[in-house]
Amino acid sequence: MGTDSPFWVPGEAEREARERLEAGATGPYGNLSSGIGPLLEMAAEHVAQAFDAYAHGNRELCDALLAEGQDAAGEIFTYLAGHVTSPTYPYRVGSPHWDSFLEHLAALALTPAPAPQRPAPPDKPVNLADELKAMGFI
Repeated sequence: MGTDSPFWVPGEAEREARERLEAGATGPYGNLSSGIGPLLEMAAEHVAQAFDAYAHGNRELCDALLAEGQDAAGEIFTYLAGHVTSPTYPYRVGSPHWDSFLEHLAALALTPAPAPQRPAPPDKPVNLADELKAMGFI
């Protein structure tokens, strides 16, 4: 329903969409489990804000927003990023920056983080008695 309709209530469409997402819905995101809506909405807001920063040339803010979205929504953010960057995603933004942003989003959100590396073993064996002496216990 458009804003020119006499039956239009401000915020009603957003409320209905949020309720559908919270209840589990189908649509452009596929089948969603109950309760995922708020995280998906937050992830979408981060992607939109990151795109705005990217389009205005602020890559640092873009990367910070994407990292924040990833930290806050985790797998939901990764799912959304994968969905948005998919060639079958039906929506496109009419901006010359959109395609390069999608590449950037995919590189940051969909590339697995490198596994943490173990510290190198010491050059010489560690002697517990020497360690306790160094700490002042012996």
